[in-house]
Amino acid sequence: MCVGGLRAKLRPVIPGVCKGELLIVDRYISFFGEVDPVTGCLKNTTDLCVGGKVLVFRGSRGSTVAPYILYALRKNSKAPTCMLVKEVEPMLVAGCVLGEIPLYVVLNYHEVVEACRNMCAEVEGDELRVHKCT
Repeated sequence: MCVGGLRAKLRPVIPGVCKGELLIVDRYISFFGEVDPVTGCLKNTTDLCVGGKVLVFRGSRGSTVAPYILYALRKNSKAPTCMLVKEVEPMLVAGCVLGEIPLYVVLNYHEVVEACRNMCAEVEGDELRVHKCT
């Protein structure tokens, strides 16, 4: 469990308001093919839906179609409140711009992934605050 009050340093790529339950998917995600833009869920799972969550993942991989999937998530009200990644790449940036999704690089990514499952978080400036969900 994440110790209450853990703070992580972030590098804003697309700054914005961000708070909600952490959804940690410690792998790279291909938005085209792995994420259903209608339900907001990762395909072949029933419990990993990104809508309204603070999505924490290594980064994106794959297609130039990814920005349109992120845009569709926003239009279907299934987008994450923000994305926190280990690595950022151009298609993810483009998708977050289209989908109006804040995007941050987590400088201590592994610490957050290891210690903060089943927690909630909020971003203020360049800092991530993690706490128990209420």
